[in-house]
Amino acid sequence: MGELAGIDPLGADKLIRRMEAGKDVLGRTRPGLEAAIAEAGPDWAGRMGVATMHRTWAFFHESQQDLRWRIDILKRMVPAQQKGMLTATLPFTSRTEAAQAAEEDAAAITGALKLHDEHLSQQSWSEVDKAMAALRGRVDDPAYATALLAALGPEAFQKLFRDWMTTQAGGDRRGLTPEAGKRAGTGSPGLLARAFASAESSGRLGPEWQKMVESAPSDILTALVRLAPQSGTFLNRVAANLLNRPPNSDAFPTDPNWNLYNLATAFAANPEAFQRFLAEHPKEAGVLLDAYTIRSSGVPAYEAALAQALDGALQPKFGSFEVQERAWIVVINSIGSVHSLWIGGSLGTFPDSPISRVLAENIGPVLDKLARGQADRAAREAYEKAKAGGAKYPPLPLPYLAPRAPWNTLDPAVTARFFGALAQDPVAADTLMKAGQEYVQEMDMGRFQPFGSDNYSASAFYNYAERAGALASLLLSGSTYAEWSDDQYAEWLAGNMLLPVDYIDQFLPVAGKIPGTGKAKILDGVKDSLKKMITDYLDGKTPGSAEDVARRLAAAQVDAMIDSLRANGHGLPTNLDQNTLRKAVMGGMLGAVTNALRIRGG
Repeated sequence: MGELAGIDPLGADKLIRRMEAGKDVLGRTRPGLEAAIAEAGPDWAGRMGVATMHRTWAFFHESQQDLRWRIDILKRMVPAQQKGMLTATLPFTSRTEAAQAAEEDAAAITGALKLHDEHLSQQSWSEVDKAMAALRGRVDDPAYATALLAALGPEAFQKLFRDWMTTQAGGDRRGLTPEAGKRAGTGSPGLLARAFASAESSGRLGPEWQKMVESAPSDILTALVRLAPQSGTFLNRVAANLLNRPPNSDAFPTDPNWNLYNLATAFAANPEAFQRFLAEHPKEAGVLLDAYTIRSSGVPAYEAALAQALDGALQPKFGSFEVQERAWIVVINSIGSVHSLWIGGSLGTFPDSPISRVLAENIGPVLDKLARGQADRAAREAYEKAKAGGAKYPPLPLPYLAPRAPWNTLDPAVTARFFGALAQDPVAADTLMKAGQEYVQEMDMGRFQPFGSDNYSASAFYNYAERAGALASLLLSGSTYAEWSDDQYAEWLAGNMLLPVDYIDQFLPVAGKIPGTGKAKILDGVKDSLKKMITDYLDGKTPGSAEDVARRLAAAQVDAMIDSLRANGHGLPTNLDQNTLRKAVMGGMLGAVTNALRIRGG
């Protein structure tokens, strides 16, 4: 017989903590008090004091357990987003009653399962289903679920999954299909998965159940995490174990691998767990993201499910800031690895990748870290080159450009290949371009004047300019991996080269700024001229080397900026200012432009 319960979980948690504090005080006081009573002997006045303390401690302890049990049930029965008072009818009035019912149900299930082993018929399985039906409405009770699993044991638990798959899902050993998963969710496997979630997430399962992760077949483990929301800790343990198993360790390695799909779907439902998995398991995350894994799974829906999981875990401002940063680094290292088949491999390109698109959509907040990495690398290379050339005062890398930990561990060459992998998808490429433009615009360089006597203002301006140029350099380097038409390539190249110039009137006084339409017209004209230079070079119409064309492209950008200054009444900058502006605009981008043209032009 159940009971109606209404509890405010937040208030109940506070009460539990207060009772724990009371237990702590009693626990620390009791030994000294007992010693004092023993020493005082018959002179001690408070004869019943110790017994009262014992009863108080026991009352707090039992009340905590009972209250925690009720809260755990309510949280599983009532939608998590509901705030305040949670109300539901609990299936049992006490933990003892729940445990007794679980033992009876487990005995009925094991009896029916034994009968099924003798007959192996649909009718004998229907008796197992009938016995399993008693679990409905009860498995959300962690005391019931724990007692049920203890009575069944891991072996019978797994057998119930296996026999259902054999009789109801065609015996597929590489994971439940979506259709079979729907039926499993409303049937016996769904009840078992929910019972496991109730017991495991409340910390009530013994070590034999934790060992099950290492030995259970892949399809049973992925069904377990797919059919019920398991704890993030358990989900990540399952994922790490499965992804460390030898390739083709399944009984039927050529069948579509629905295990991967079910794992990705479970991660999509628990983005916080996936964020931690990416950050803490780089090797296993690399297997999930590997191009060969995606292409060889035999399940086209796997890539979309993985993209959904990535979208949840990498959404800006979601979860732990520090964990998400490490998750991003793992994703970039995995896809941008020198051995990555996302780029230039035998698998071809990924022109319609949902993974590329969600990564491009969410990458905005980390662009500054990536730009700093490239700017710092370029500055250090310039320093080493000048030093090797015998320069007495080589240009020291500026400390304010260096990326902080953990971004200082990321190789800019890996970042460039990562961008190249994403840019194989035209939609993702456009999104990347827009993210880069927004990044430059958000710098708001108009706060600082590049010319004049204010060293701080000029330093700030060139700091931003170098980072803008560094980001453009990364995008340009990545473009060498994309397989586009010459016109598409010229559009991308010209657009990225304009990133540092897109603040063409940012540093002008407000009254002198170019109106939006005028600025857009100027930029469109510059872009068209850049595109013509690029396409002429690619078509063999331009004499000279890639280096010559790159320098002409750089000159065209700076000329456009100077024309804008003059058009707004600011006069012609001095030759020194023009040279400084050219260096700031291009930064380390000149080499990337040259390399991109050289590779594309053959």
